[in-house]
Amino acid sequence: MMNNIKRLTLFAVITMVLAACNKEDITTKAVSIQIGGYNVGNSELLVTIDTVVYDKFKTAPDKLLNFRNVYTYPSTKGQAVLKIKDLVSGKEVYQSTLTLGNKDLERFFPFVFLNGSPLEIKAPAADPATNKMAFYVHYPQSDDVLDIYMKNEKGEMVSIAKNVKPGTWSYSEYVTTTGFTNTSSSYTWHFVKAGTVDQWAFNDDAYMSQFSTGTLSIPKKGEKGRVQTYFITPTTNQLDIAALFKQVNY
Repeated sequence: MMNNIKRLTLFAVITMVLAACNKEDITTKAVSIQIGGYNVGNSELLVTIDTVVYDKFKTAPDKLLNFRNVYTYPSTKGQAVLKIKDLVSGKEVYQSTLTLGNKDLERFFPFVFLNGSPLEIKAPAADPATNKMAFYVHYPQSDDVLDIYMKNEKGEMVSIAKNVKPGTWSYSEYVTTTGFTNTSSSYTWHFVKAGTVDQWAFNDDAYMSQFSTGTLSIPKKGEKGRVQTYFITPTTNQLDIAALFKQVNY
């Protein structure tokens, strides 16, 4: 009887030691999660990753969606599920499975919620000879086509896109142009009625139809092969542009 008790005691000790060793082998890892986009309409959006609820980072109606956070997980975990929920309807409106543990420590997800439905983001295929750009303009007040040009501090201009039609995807190509290569400079995008350079596209207002390129990550070093997708909408008091791609930091 005594021998059996000793054996059980020894077994219990060994089990606790092995469990402690296994706990030491389980390290904590992390991945940076970014969601870029826009929330148009009356909904409030909430991001969750598995059981982690980011209730301090809700996106209010008619606001840029700019979620940035670090998700930590045990090294034994292989997957997690990212979800976006519409708090008004109570419905899940987006889901993506994250593969964990690989070398990609930064993940970017584009998402635009447009009046109760996710917008299909139609990014163009990359071309190593140029930079592909895509634009979706949400401007219900008009379906007139518009042009986008960029202006530097000297007043020089370069075309970014022509005949952009609101409510649908429009595409163009851009390669770094002389006068627009200074990485420390912020240029200005001008949105004008198609075929003009001074007839403002949004509300006939200069302020509402201009946007500094500081947050747009435009090519400045002569890069090629980049794909840049933008969602553009005038609000009641400003022009908002969401970059729907992982941005380059100069």
